[in-house]
Amino acid sequence: MKKIFLMFFMIISLLGMAFNFYNPLGPTLLPAAGIYNTDIENLEKGYWKNIDEAQTLLLKGQADFIVLPVALGAQIIDKGANYKLAGVSLWKTFSLVGKTDIKSIKELENKEILTIHGPGQTGDLVLKILKEEKDMNFNIVYVKNGADIIQMLASGKYSYAVLPEPFVSLAEVKTSGKIKPILDIENLYANLTGQFARIPVAGLFVKNGIDQEYADKIIKEYEKSSNEYFKNNQDKAIEFVFEVMNGKMPKAVLKKAANRSYIKYIEDEDSVMKYFEVLKKYGILENYSERIFF
Repeated sequence: MKKIFLMFFMIISLLGMAFNFYNPLGPTLLPAAGIYNTDIENLEKGYWKNIDEAQTLLLKGQADFIVLPVALGAQIIDKGANYKLAGVSLWKTFSLVGKTDIKSIKELENKEILTIHGPGQTGDLVLKILKEEKDMNFNIVYVKNGADIIQMLASGKYSYAVLPEPFVSLAEVKTSGKIKPILDIENLYANLTGQFARIPVAGLFVKNGIDQEYADKIIKEYEKSSNEYFKNNQDKAIEFVFEVMNGKMPKAVLKKAANRSYIKYIEDEDSVMKYFEVLKKYGILENYSERIFF
């Protein structure tokens, strides 16, 4: 009788327990829009705004489910965070942008190339690989955010930058097409590394110890949000991101960015492990293991 009562109490406690889901403000909100627009039992939803906040959430174990850049998540787990990667939802989002086309990558020799500052940031990684593999000399200039980079390009002081969406599309719209994407970074990554022309940019991480059944439920909801809701309700997803970002990113820009990005939730451990190999080779990631997967 006591065992039955204890089991009943544990079930009631679990049902009353609130979990949380965090997503960064930005393009990764597009595949997560369905999560935020669906009433999911016992799930509270929030946002993280910068890398420091994301690191705190993980290292203190304050997030149950959190969307992160894959490289950043692996770095924080390497520092001791108790999380695993469930799957990847954003695979294609970076471009080299500028005012003039280039016929050869060698035209970047001795140039200054802007990119957003951030640990394990995809644009920075590919630029570092390019420098080493092609023995090229150019200067990587780190800038706090994409909006500042667009202003620096528009001023004419700098000619090139590596940016993610939606900043690629924002640069194009704000300058009436004068600044445009001139090179696909994922294709460049493939040419330099021999990997597929897609990079596991961002994915869903799950805290260890969460009830398996509930964790599977939220992972399935995120998969549906990315692969079904976003595909079938793109205008609603764009409207949601527009509102969450307080109109700072125009809807026309978000639509262009959505069409240029490759958004699909996949549990592709092989591609992620090969990406980690590249990260380690170029000093972005110290250690990694297959145990990182949920």
